[in-house]
Amino acid sequence: MRVKRPLTFFMIFLCITILSGCNIKLPFLKEKKPEVISNLSANSILTDSYEIRSQTIQIINNAQRAVFVQLSALDDAEIINLLVEKSRSGVKVHILLDQWQRENSETVKNLKNQNVSIQYYPAQKGQYQRVRYLVADYQLAVFYGNDWTAKGFASHTLAIKLTGNAAWIMAKSFDKDWSYTTTLSLGLPENMNLPKDNIIFTQNSGVKPQLLKQINSSDKEIIAEVEQISDPESVDALVAAKKRGCIVKLIVSPSCATVTPNTIKKFKDTGIEVRYFNSPNKLPIGFNLSIFDNKSIIMTSSSWTYYAFVINHEGALVIPSPTASDSLSNTLNQEWLNATLP
Repeated sequence: MRVKRPLTFFMIFLCITILSGCNIKLPFLKEKKPEVISNLSANSILTDSYEIRSQTIQIINNAQRAVFVQLSALDDAEIINLLVEKSRSGVKVHILLDQWQRENSETVKNLKNQNVSIQYYPAQKGQYQRVRYLVADYQLAVFYGNDWTAKGFASHTLAIKLTGNAAWIMAKSFDKDWSYTTTLSLGLPENMNLPKDNIIFTQNSGVKPQLLKQINSSDKEIIAEVEQISDPESVDALVAAKKRGCIVKLIVSPSCATVTPNTIKKFKDTGIEVRYFNSPNKLPIGFNLSIFDNKSIIMTSSSWTYYAFVINHEGALVIPSPTASDSLSNTLNQEWLNATLP
């Protein structure tokens, strides 16, 4: 009796599979890529202003080799005096600030008089320096939602502490910004060999693509607390997420009612839930953060606006971490309950 050809092919395939130890990869079967996860711990997320300031002081105190500071504004007297002490002790202290913030004038004058390396980031007229972070000894970094000012530390804010490869990336980013400002390189070590943490730090033109990538890949829930959302592509992406069945909840500043009323109307007409941030102490929003499908977060240095994405000097962290997302979701969900309806 003649064996049918399909069966013959099957028998040959079965024999080859057995003999090869089942290591054959079929071209028509696509392997699912392992999900990239960050190992950022929940205690690396700082949500209390007093703790943020305390840990900032401790990190600077413990620095042995270098302290890099990039902020929009700095006027905290205790921290300024500490930076002077560290510089005098031989630690390389370098600071970049925004030239358009009034409080920086006295700070820059004071620190320059005490031979501390401080410069204004060379922003053009109409452009603001909004990147806010600290790097200590090339291997520990903190990304801030607000500045080191009386107003900043009194605000409802957030900071994220990094001890992996992202801290080294931020050190190199500071070196690039410092070179752009002064034409002098800081002479960083060639490599710090820090553990891979799968956290993305990006600046300027890299911020919006990372945000859109997170929005466009979400299929369950997006919850965001952002001062303003008006960038057209970001608005359209959030609307598209809602239309494909994603729950979208946005907490924005009450000023959006008069600054961007058409955007608020578009969100509401689409079924996106919008509420206005409500602080019992009348504090403004002190950070810009979103959680996607309770799996990843993105924290940006400023609002999601065309001005922020195209003109300002901005930064962002992207953290693919269910642990971090779960920790921050408690914060945002509480903010949601406290927020008011438009």
